[in-house]
Amino acid sequence: MRKIQLLSVLALLALLLSAGVNAMLAQEPPPQDVDSLNLPGLDGPVSKWTEADLRQFVDLAVDERITVPQAQNIWKQLTEEQKGKVGELLAIKVGIQPDEWQRFVQSNKVTLRGFTPLGFPGEIWREPIENIWTWGYPPGTTFATSYWDSPYCDDDPSDHDWAFRFYQPYEWYSRNPSGLRWTSTSVQVYLAFMIAYGDNLNGYSFNWNEARLCIGTTGVSAAGGPDNVKNNVFLSPNH
Repeated sequence: MRKIQLLSVLALLALLLSAGVNAMLAQEPPPQDVDSLNLPGLDGPVSKWTEADLRQFVDLAVDERITVPQAQNIWKQLTEEQKGKVGELLAIKVGIQPDEWQRFVQSNKVTLRGFTPLGFPGEIWREPIENIWTWGYPPGTTFATSYWDSPYCDDDPSDHDWAFRFYQPYEWYSRNPSGLRWTSTSVQVYLAFMIAYGDNLNGYSFNWNEARLCIGTTGVSAAGGPDNVKNNVFLSPNH
């Protein structure tokens, strides 16, 4: 009897420890000073970083030598002028012409294309999907199952975009699409999308158990291409 009781206590303890670990994984990391991030070749106040420092930051991001929380911490401390320069440096790094990048960024500033409700026949919702960093994968998390070059996923058919489909069999997406959030496990993807779109991606759906993202081809190129986006962006309900 004592052996059975001991096993029950150990099983309960293991369950509680597991729940505690999962709860920790779902929390955002605490804010850190840049000096404590141990960034290779970078220190001092972020707002004072030179163009050479920003280029080093972009190199670290594209090479995935820093983490998304580190990049997020830096991004929040950059000035608007620095953010613009980071975008130019990232575009050059991945082979996008600076004038093409400037036109792309400017077009995103002057219009909120695609965010009009039910923009196309058959759509059941269309919402801007906000960014949130999560440790681990909360219930309802899913990565894209497919993507395609689409001229029709926003209201400008002259400009092709990439459409990414995320399948969720339990219909969590249809119940509360405004509660969906996106996270990337890639620093390059995170940085490219924050520069190009802020923290909102264009989400929409034609079925009750899916969500789709409509992302410009230039933005996807800056993020490392459609395969890199498919493999490193996931959607989850905002628990």
